[in-house]
Amino acid sequence: MMKNLIKISFFLDLIFSLNANAETADRLDKQLCSICHGVGGNTTSEQFPMLAGQNAVYFTSQMRAFRDKSRANLNASRFMWGISSRLTDEDIDKLAAYFEAQTPAHVGKITDQVKYDQGKTLFTIGDQSRGVPACAACHGEKAQGGATMPRLAGQHEEYLKKQLKVFYGTERPAAVAMHEIVKALTEKDIEALAQYLQAQ
Repeated sequence: MMKNLIKISFFLDLIFSLNANAETADRLDKQLCSICHGVGGNTTSEQFPMLAGQNAVYFTSQMRAFRDKSRANLNASRFMWGISSRLTDEDIDKLAAYFEAQTPAHVGKITDQVKYDQGKTLFTIGDQSRGVPACAACHGEKAQGGATMPRLAGQHEEYLKKQLKVFYGTERPAAVAMHEIVKALTEKDIEALAQYLQAQ
């Protein structure tokens, strides 16, 4: 009888612990993240990225880059440096798992078919004549990303354009590959890629 009670107690503690962890991530989202990124990471603002469905490993690396101030683009210094300074490693890990488990809302649509088609070509096969590799090689066939590579599918068009242009500078030093790739991208390429990706 005592053994059964111990087992039941253990499983109840485990369930309550898991629920507490889930609530903590949910609470952190509502207190710190949702005002810009939307509840569950589905923001309607073009200024901020969609976090729903974002890969946990990538999310974690970016949050730590905000916290140590090595990611220094404008919105990073304006918003994320302060917010990330309030988070422990455990908080970041919980938020990473939480956002990865959320279902991204598909709000993008094709508004310019010509740009969409150009973006699809660049994303899927690149342009070897200009030294532009296929984005899909790293970001996945459906722009879903993976591990250290971010999910790009469904991101807001304006946000994508701004971030691609950030790679022209030094504000995101960890993204070594992207600093090289953007050198071959024109303004029209960036607009085309953003149009394609936001509609995925």
